[in-house]
Order: sequence, then C-alpha cells, then structure tokens
Amino acid sequence: MEYDIWYIFCYSEDQYISALKRLKISIGSINSNSKIKILTWHKNLNKDIIDLKKIRKIDLFETKKIEFSRAFCINLISKLIDVEDKYFYLADTDLFFHPEYFNWLDFICKKMNYKKNDLRVITNNFNLRPNKKYKFIPNKLFNLLSGIFPNLYNWETPNTLNEILNINYMNSGFAHGCGLIPIDPLKKIGGYNEEIIGYGPEDDLFNKRLSFFSRVYYHIGSLRSSTFHIYHPKLNYQNKKKNWNYWNFIIKDINKNRIHSDYIIR
Repeated sequence: MEYDIWYIFCYSEDQYISALKRLKISIGSINSNSKIKILTWHKNLNKDIIDLKKIRKIDLFETKKIEFSRAFCINLISKLIDVEDKYFYLADTDLFFHPEYFNWLDFICKKMNYKKNDLRVITNNFNLRPNKKYKFIPNKLFNLLSGIFPNLYNWETPNTLNEILNINYMNSGFAHGCGLIPIDPLKKIGGYNEEIIGYGPEDDLFNKRLSFFSRVYYHIGSLRSSTFHIYHPKLNYQNKKKNWNYWNFIIKDINKNRIHSDYIIR
C-alpha cells in the first residue's frame, strides 16, 4: 500500500526547540519506506533536520505564519497531495511508532480491502505521562499538578521503545486526529472545519462527517499496532469553550439530519 506520511510542524518560537526534539524522535521511530512530508512555517527547520534528511527522504512545504488552525493546515495538505494519490497518513509531532506499526497498518488495510471502498483507519494510542519524582503524588491529580508544579515530574523525553515501556503510567485510547485518511472523501465533505481555531474537537467532528462517505475503522489491537503519545508541557488551550460549543451544535445537526447540513454549502 502506498501513502505519504505528513506532519504539521507549526509552533510558537518558545515551543520550537522542544517540539523539534519530539519531531526528530517521531520520524526516527518510523519503520516504513513511505515518503515523509512536513508542512511548516519555520524557515530554519530544513537546516535543523539536516541530519535526518541524510538518512531518509523528507520534503518540506512552507506556509505563511498565521493564527494556528490545525484544520486549515490539513485542508492545505489535501491541496498539496499528488492528484493520483488515494490516501495519506496524518502523523503528529508527538507520536512514537512501534517498530511493527506500519506493517500492521498495511496488513489491516489489505484485510479491510482498502482498494474496493475508501477506508479511514484510526489506531490505538497510549498517552504517556512523565514519571513522578515522588511516589506519594496521586496519579489522579496529574492534570492539575503538572500545570501548576511541573517540577514534580521528570519531563525528559523518551527516545526508544524500551524507555517508553519503562514509563510508570500510560493510558490507552485512540489517536482520533492521526492515522490513514482517504483523500476523495476528505474533499467531498469540504475538509476539516476551519471554524475551529485553537484547542478543540475538530478530529472527532471530522471522523463523524467523513463516515457518511467512507468506512471509519477504529483498531484496538496490541502494542505492536499502536502509537505512543510523547508527553510535553501543556500547550495553549485557546478558544476551548467556544470550540466545544461549536462541536455540540454540529453534532446536534448531524443527529437530526443524519448528515451535517453544512455539507451542501461546502
């Protein structure tokens, strides 16, 4: 199966160095012959990943720096993709891939007969938490304490699978915003909702809207078919309340009409 692996790398200047480190770890964990492509507004990124470009094919696509909208970036990717391509894989700067992950993804797609009908694949993901420096700190207070007292945790980024498996706490779920995306259905629904700027549920909304034109498959699997979300200090939760209210409105519209009525306009 052929697809390119796309990253969106657009950060504020104060986030750049730590995000760059996670990007290098993520790309280094990819055991696949797929081409890697990065959409970025950082002009110095090409120089900063020159070591990676020596060992694998990486193409960079520059965009203007604007108020960050992940939805806008994904829609831009859909316009940059080669016309003959049917799928692309949307990765994330913070994802570490199990060495067997992409073999499993290809196996899943063949079993699901991806050539016959469009297929969106979302796989299991383990959200990692940095190890506590003191054992008495309750796990349930992580979200609160990690923001107020980040020094209570060891934020050193894991570089290898062994280091990841030695982390004390991780919880599994799905990487709703990553995975294999069929291009034709993406274009049919008018892409991602660019109205969502900042922190929001645009991925969940996209998968619901896409399901009217493509099969959407959630694969639980095991560690070998999973990704691992590398932890980092909390990023900006801009427009969180506004975006969740927007999500609520559209979900009600979908439940009423069985398809988002905005599809007609898009």
